[in-house]
Amino acid sequence: MSWWFRLGKGLDWLGDFFVAASSLILLLMMVLLGVEIGDRALFKTSTQIADEYSGYLFTWMTLCCFLYAQRTDRFLRVDAFRNRLGPRGRALVDGVAAVLAAALTAVLVYATWATFKASLQFGSVSIQPSQTPLAIPQAIMPFGLALLTLAFTHSGVTSLLQAFGRLPLSTPVAAASASHE
Repeated sequence: MSWWFRLGKGLDWLGDFFVAASSLILLLMMVLLGVEIGDRALFKTSTQIADEYSGYLFTWMTLCCFLYAQRTDRFLRVDAFRNRLGPRGRALVDGVAAVLAAALTAVLVYATWATFKASLQFGSVSIQPSQTPLAIPQAIMPFGLALLTLAFTHSGVTSLLQAFGRLPLSTPVAAASASHE
């Protein structure tokens, strides 16, 4: 098994792992909001952190699911033009789109890393009562987007190699063409 194939399998495994982690994050968010609702209704008080931490958890959950969405072809796209192409044309379009998406996410990695680094450097804390160091909730952004960049790069190169006949067309591409025609 080549290292390229193993990389793809590793990204698939990581995507599944992070979706499971997102499920736990969602449960944690539900507990946090449930405690906040209970506190407000029963004791006329607040945890003072539920809104802030729910936002952090939602961001983490979303970024954890990006890798899975990319690896399972779950991102939304308009296929009107793509569906009219043959399997190799589809692979070419998919490859170009994935390489462009990798470039965009690489820019986002740079921007979120700069934000994370500045928060760390200046000791920035939230303006909420928790005074949470902002580097903690921001840490997931460059990490999650870097994994997404890697996944888009892997998919893009794989699709381009398929388009130019250097790799066999995968079953999903062939199955997708049969189901749309």
